[in-house]
Amino acid sequence: MTTQIWTIKANEMKTKSEHLVALNSYVLDILKEQKLFSKFANGFVFPAINQDGHLCRDSISKAIRNLGSKNKYSGIATSYGFRATFRTICSQNKAELLNLGISEETIESVLAHKELNAVKRSYERDKTTTSQKAKLMQWYGDYLNAIEPLF
Repeated sequence: MTTQIWTIKANEMKTKSEHLVALNSYVLDILKEQKLFSKFANGFVFPAINQDGHLCRDSISKAIRNLGSKNKYSGIATSYGFRATFRTICSQNKAELLNLGISEETIESVLAHKELNAVKRSYERDKTTTSQKAKLMQWYGDYLNAIEPLF
């Protein structure tokens, strides 16, 4: 299987380092379906409706807050919370992930966390391989889909 990658430019990242996101099979299916609706207007997968450009992160936060009814999840759920949920699930399944060859460094790399210790950081090149990231993201998609099937 060829790994599909979404590359986020360094200038768009808080760490100011390019970030590679491995896309699992579930994401690829969602993107294929989204293409039918968006026609990739202006070159964006998720175009803004009322302006040129793409949806901004505030649109995602607003959608989460208002899921079901206005402000239903205000103060309860956030887009950032999905990152915390991912990290928690990985921690709870650490033994299984280690058996798959997925280390703590892989998890931290997927989250785009930067090593704070300057000496350690200077000796690290790539924490993980793209194939390790892809394996982790597919595992996570499978994990979530086992809870609630997507299709």
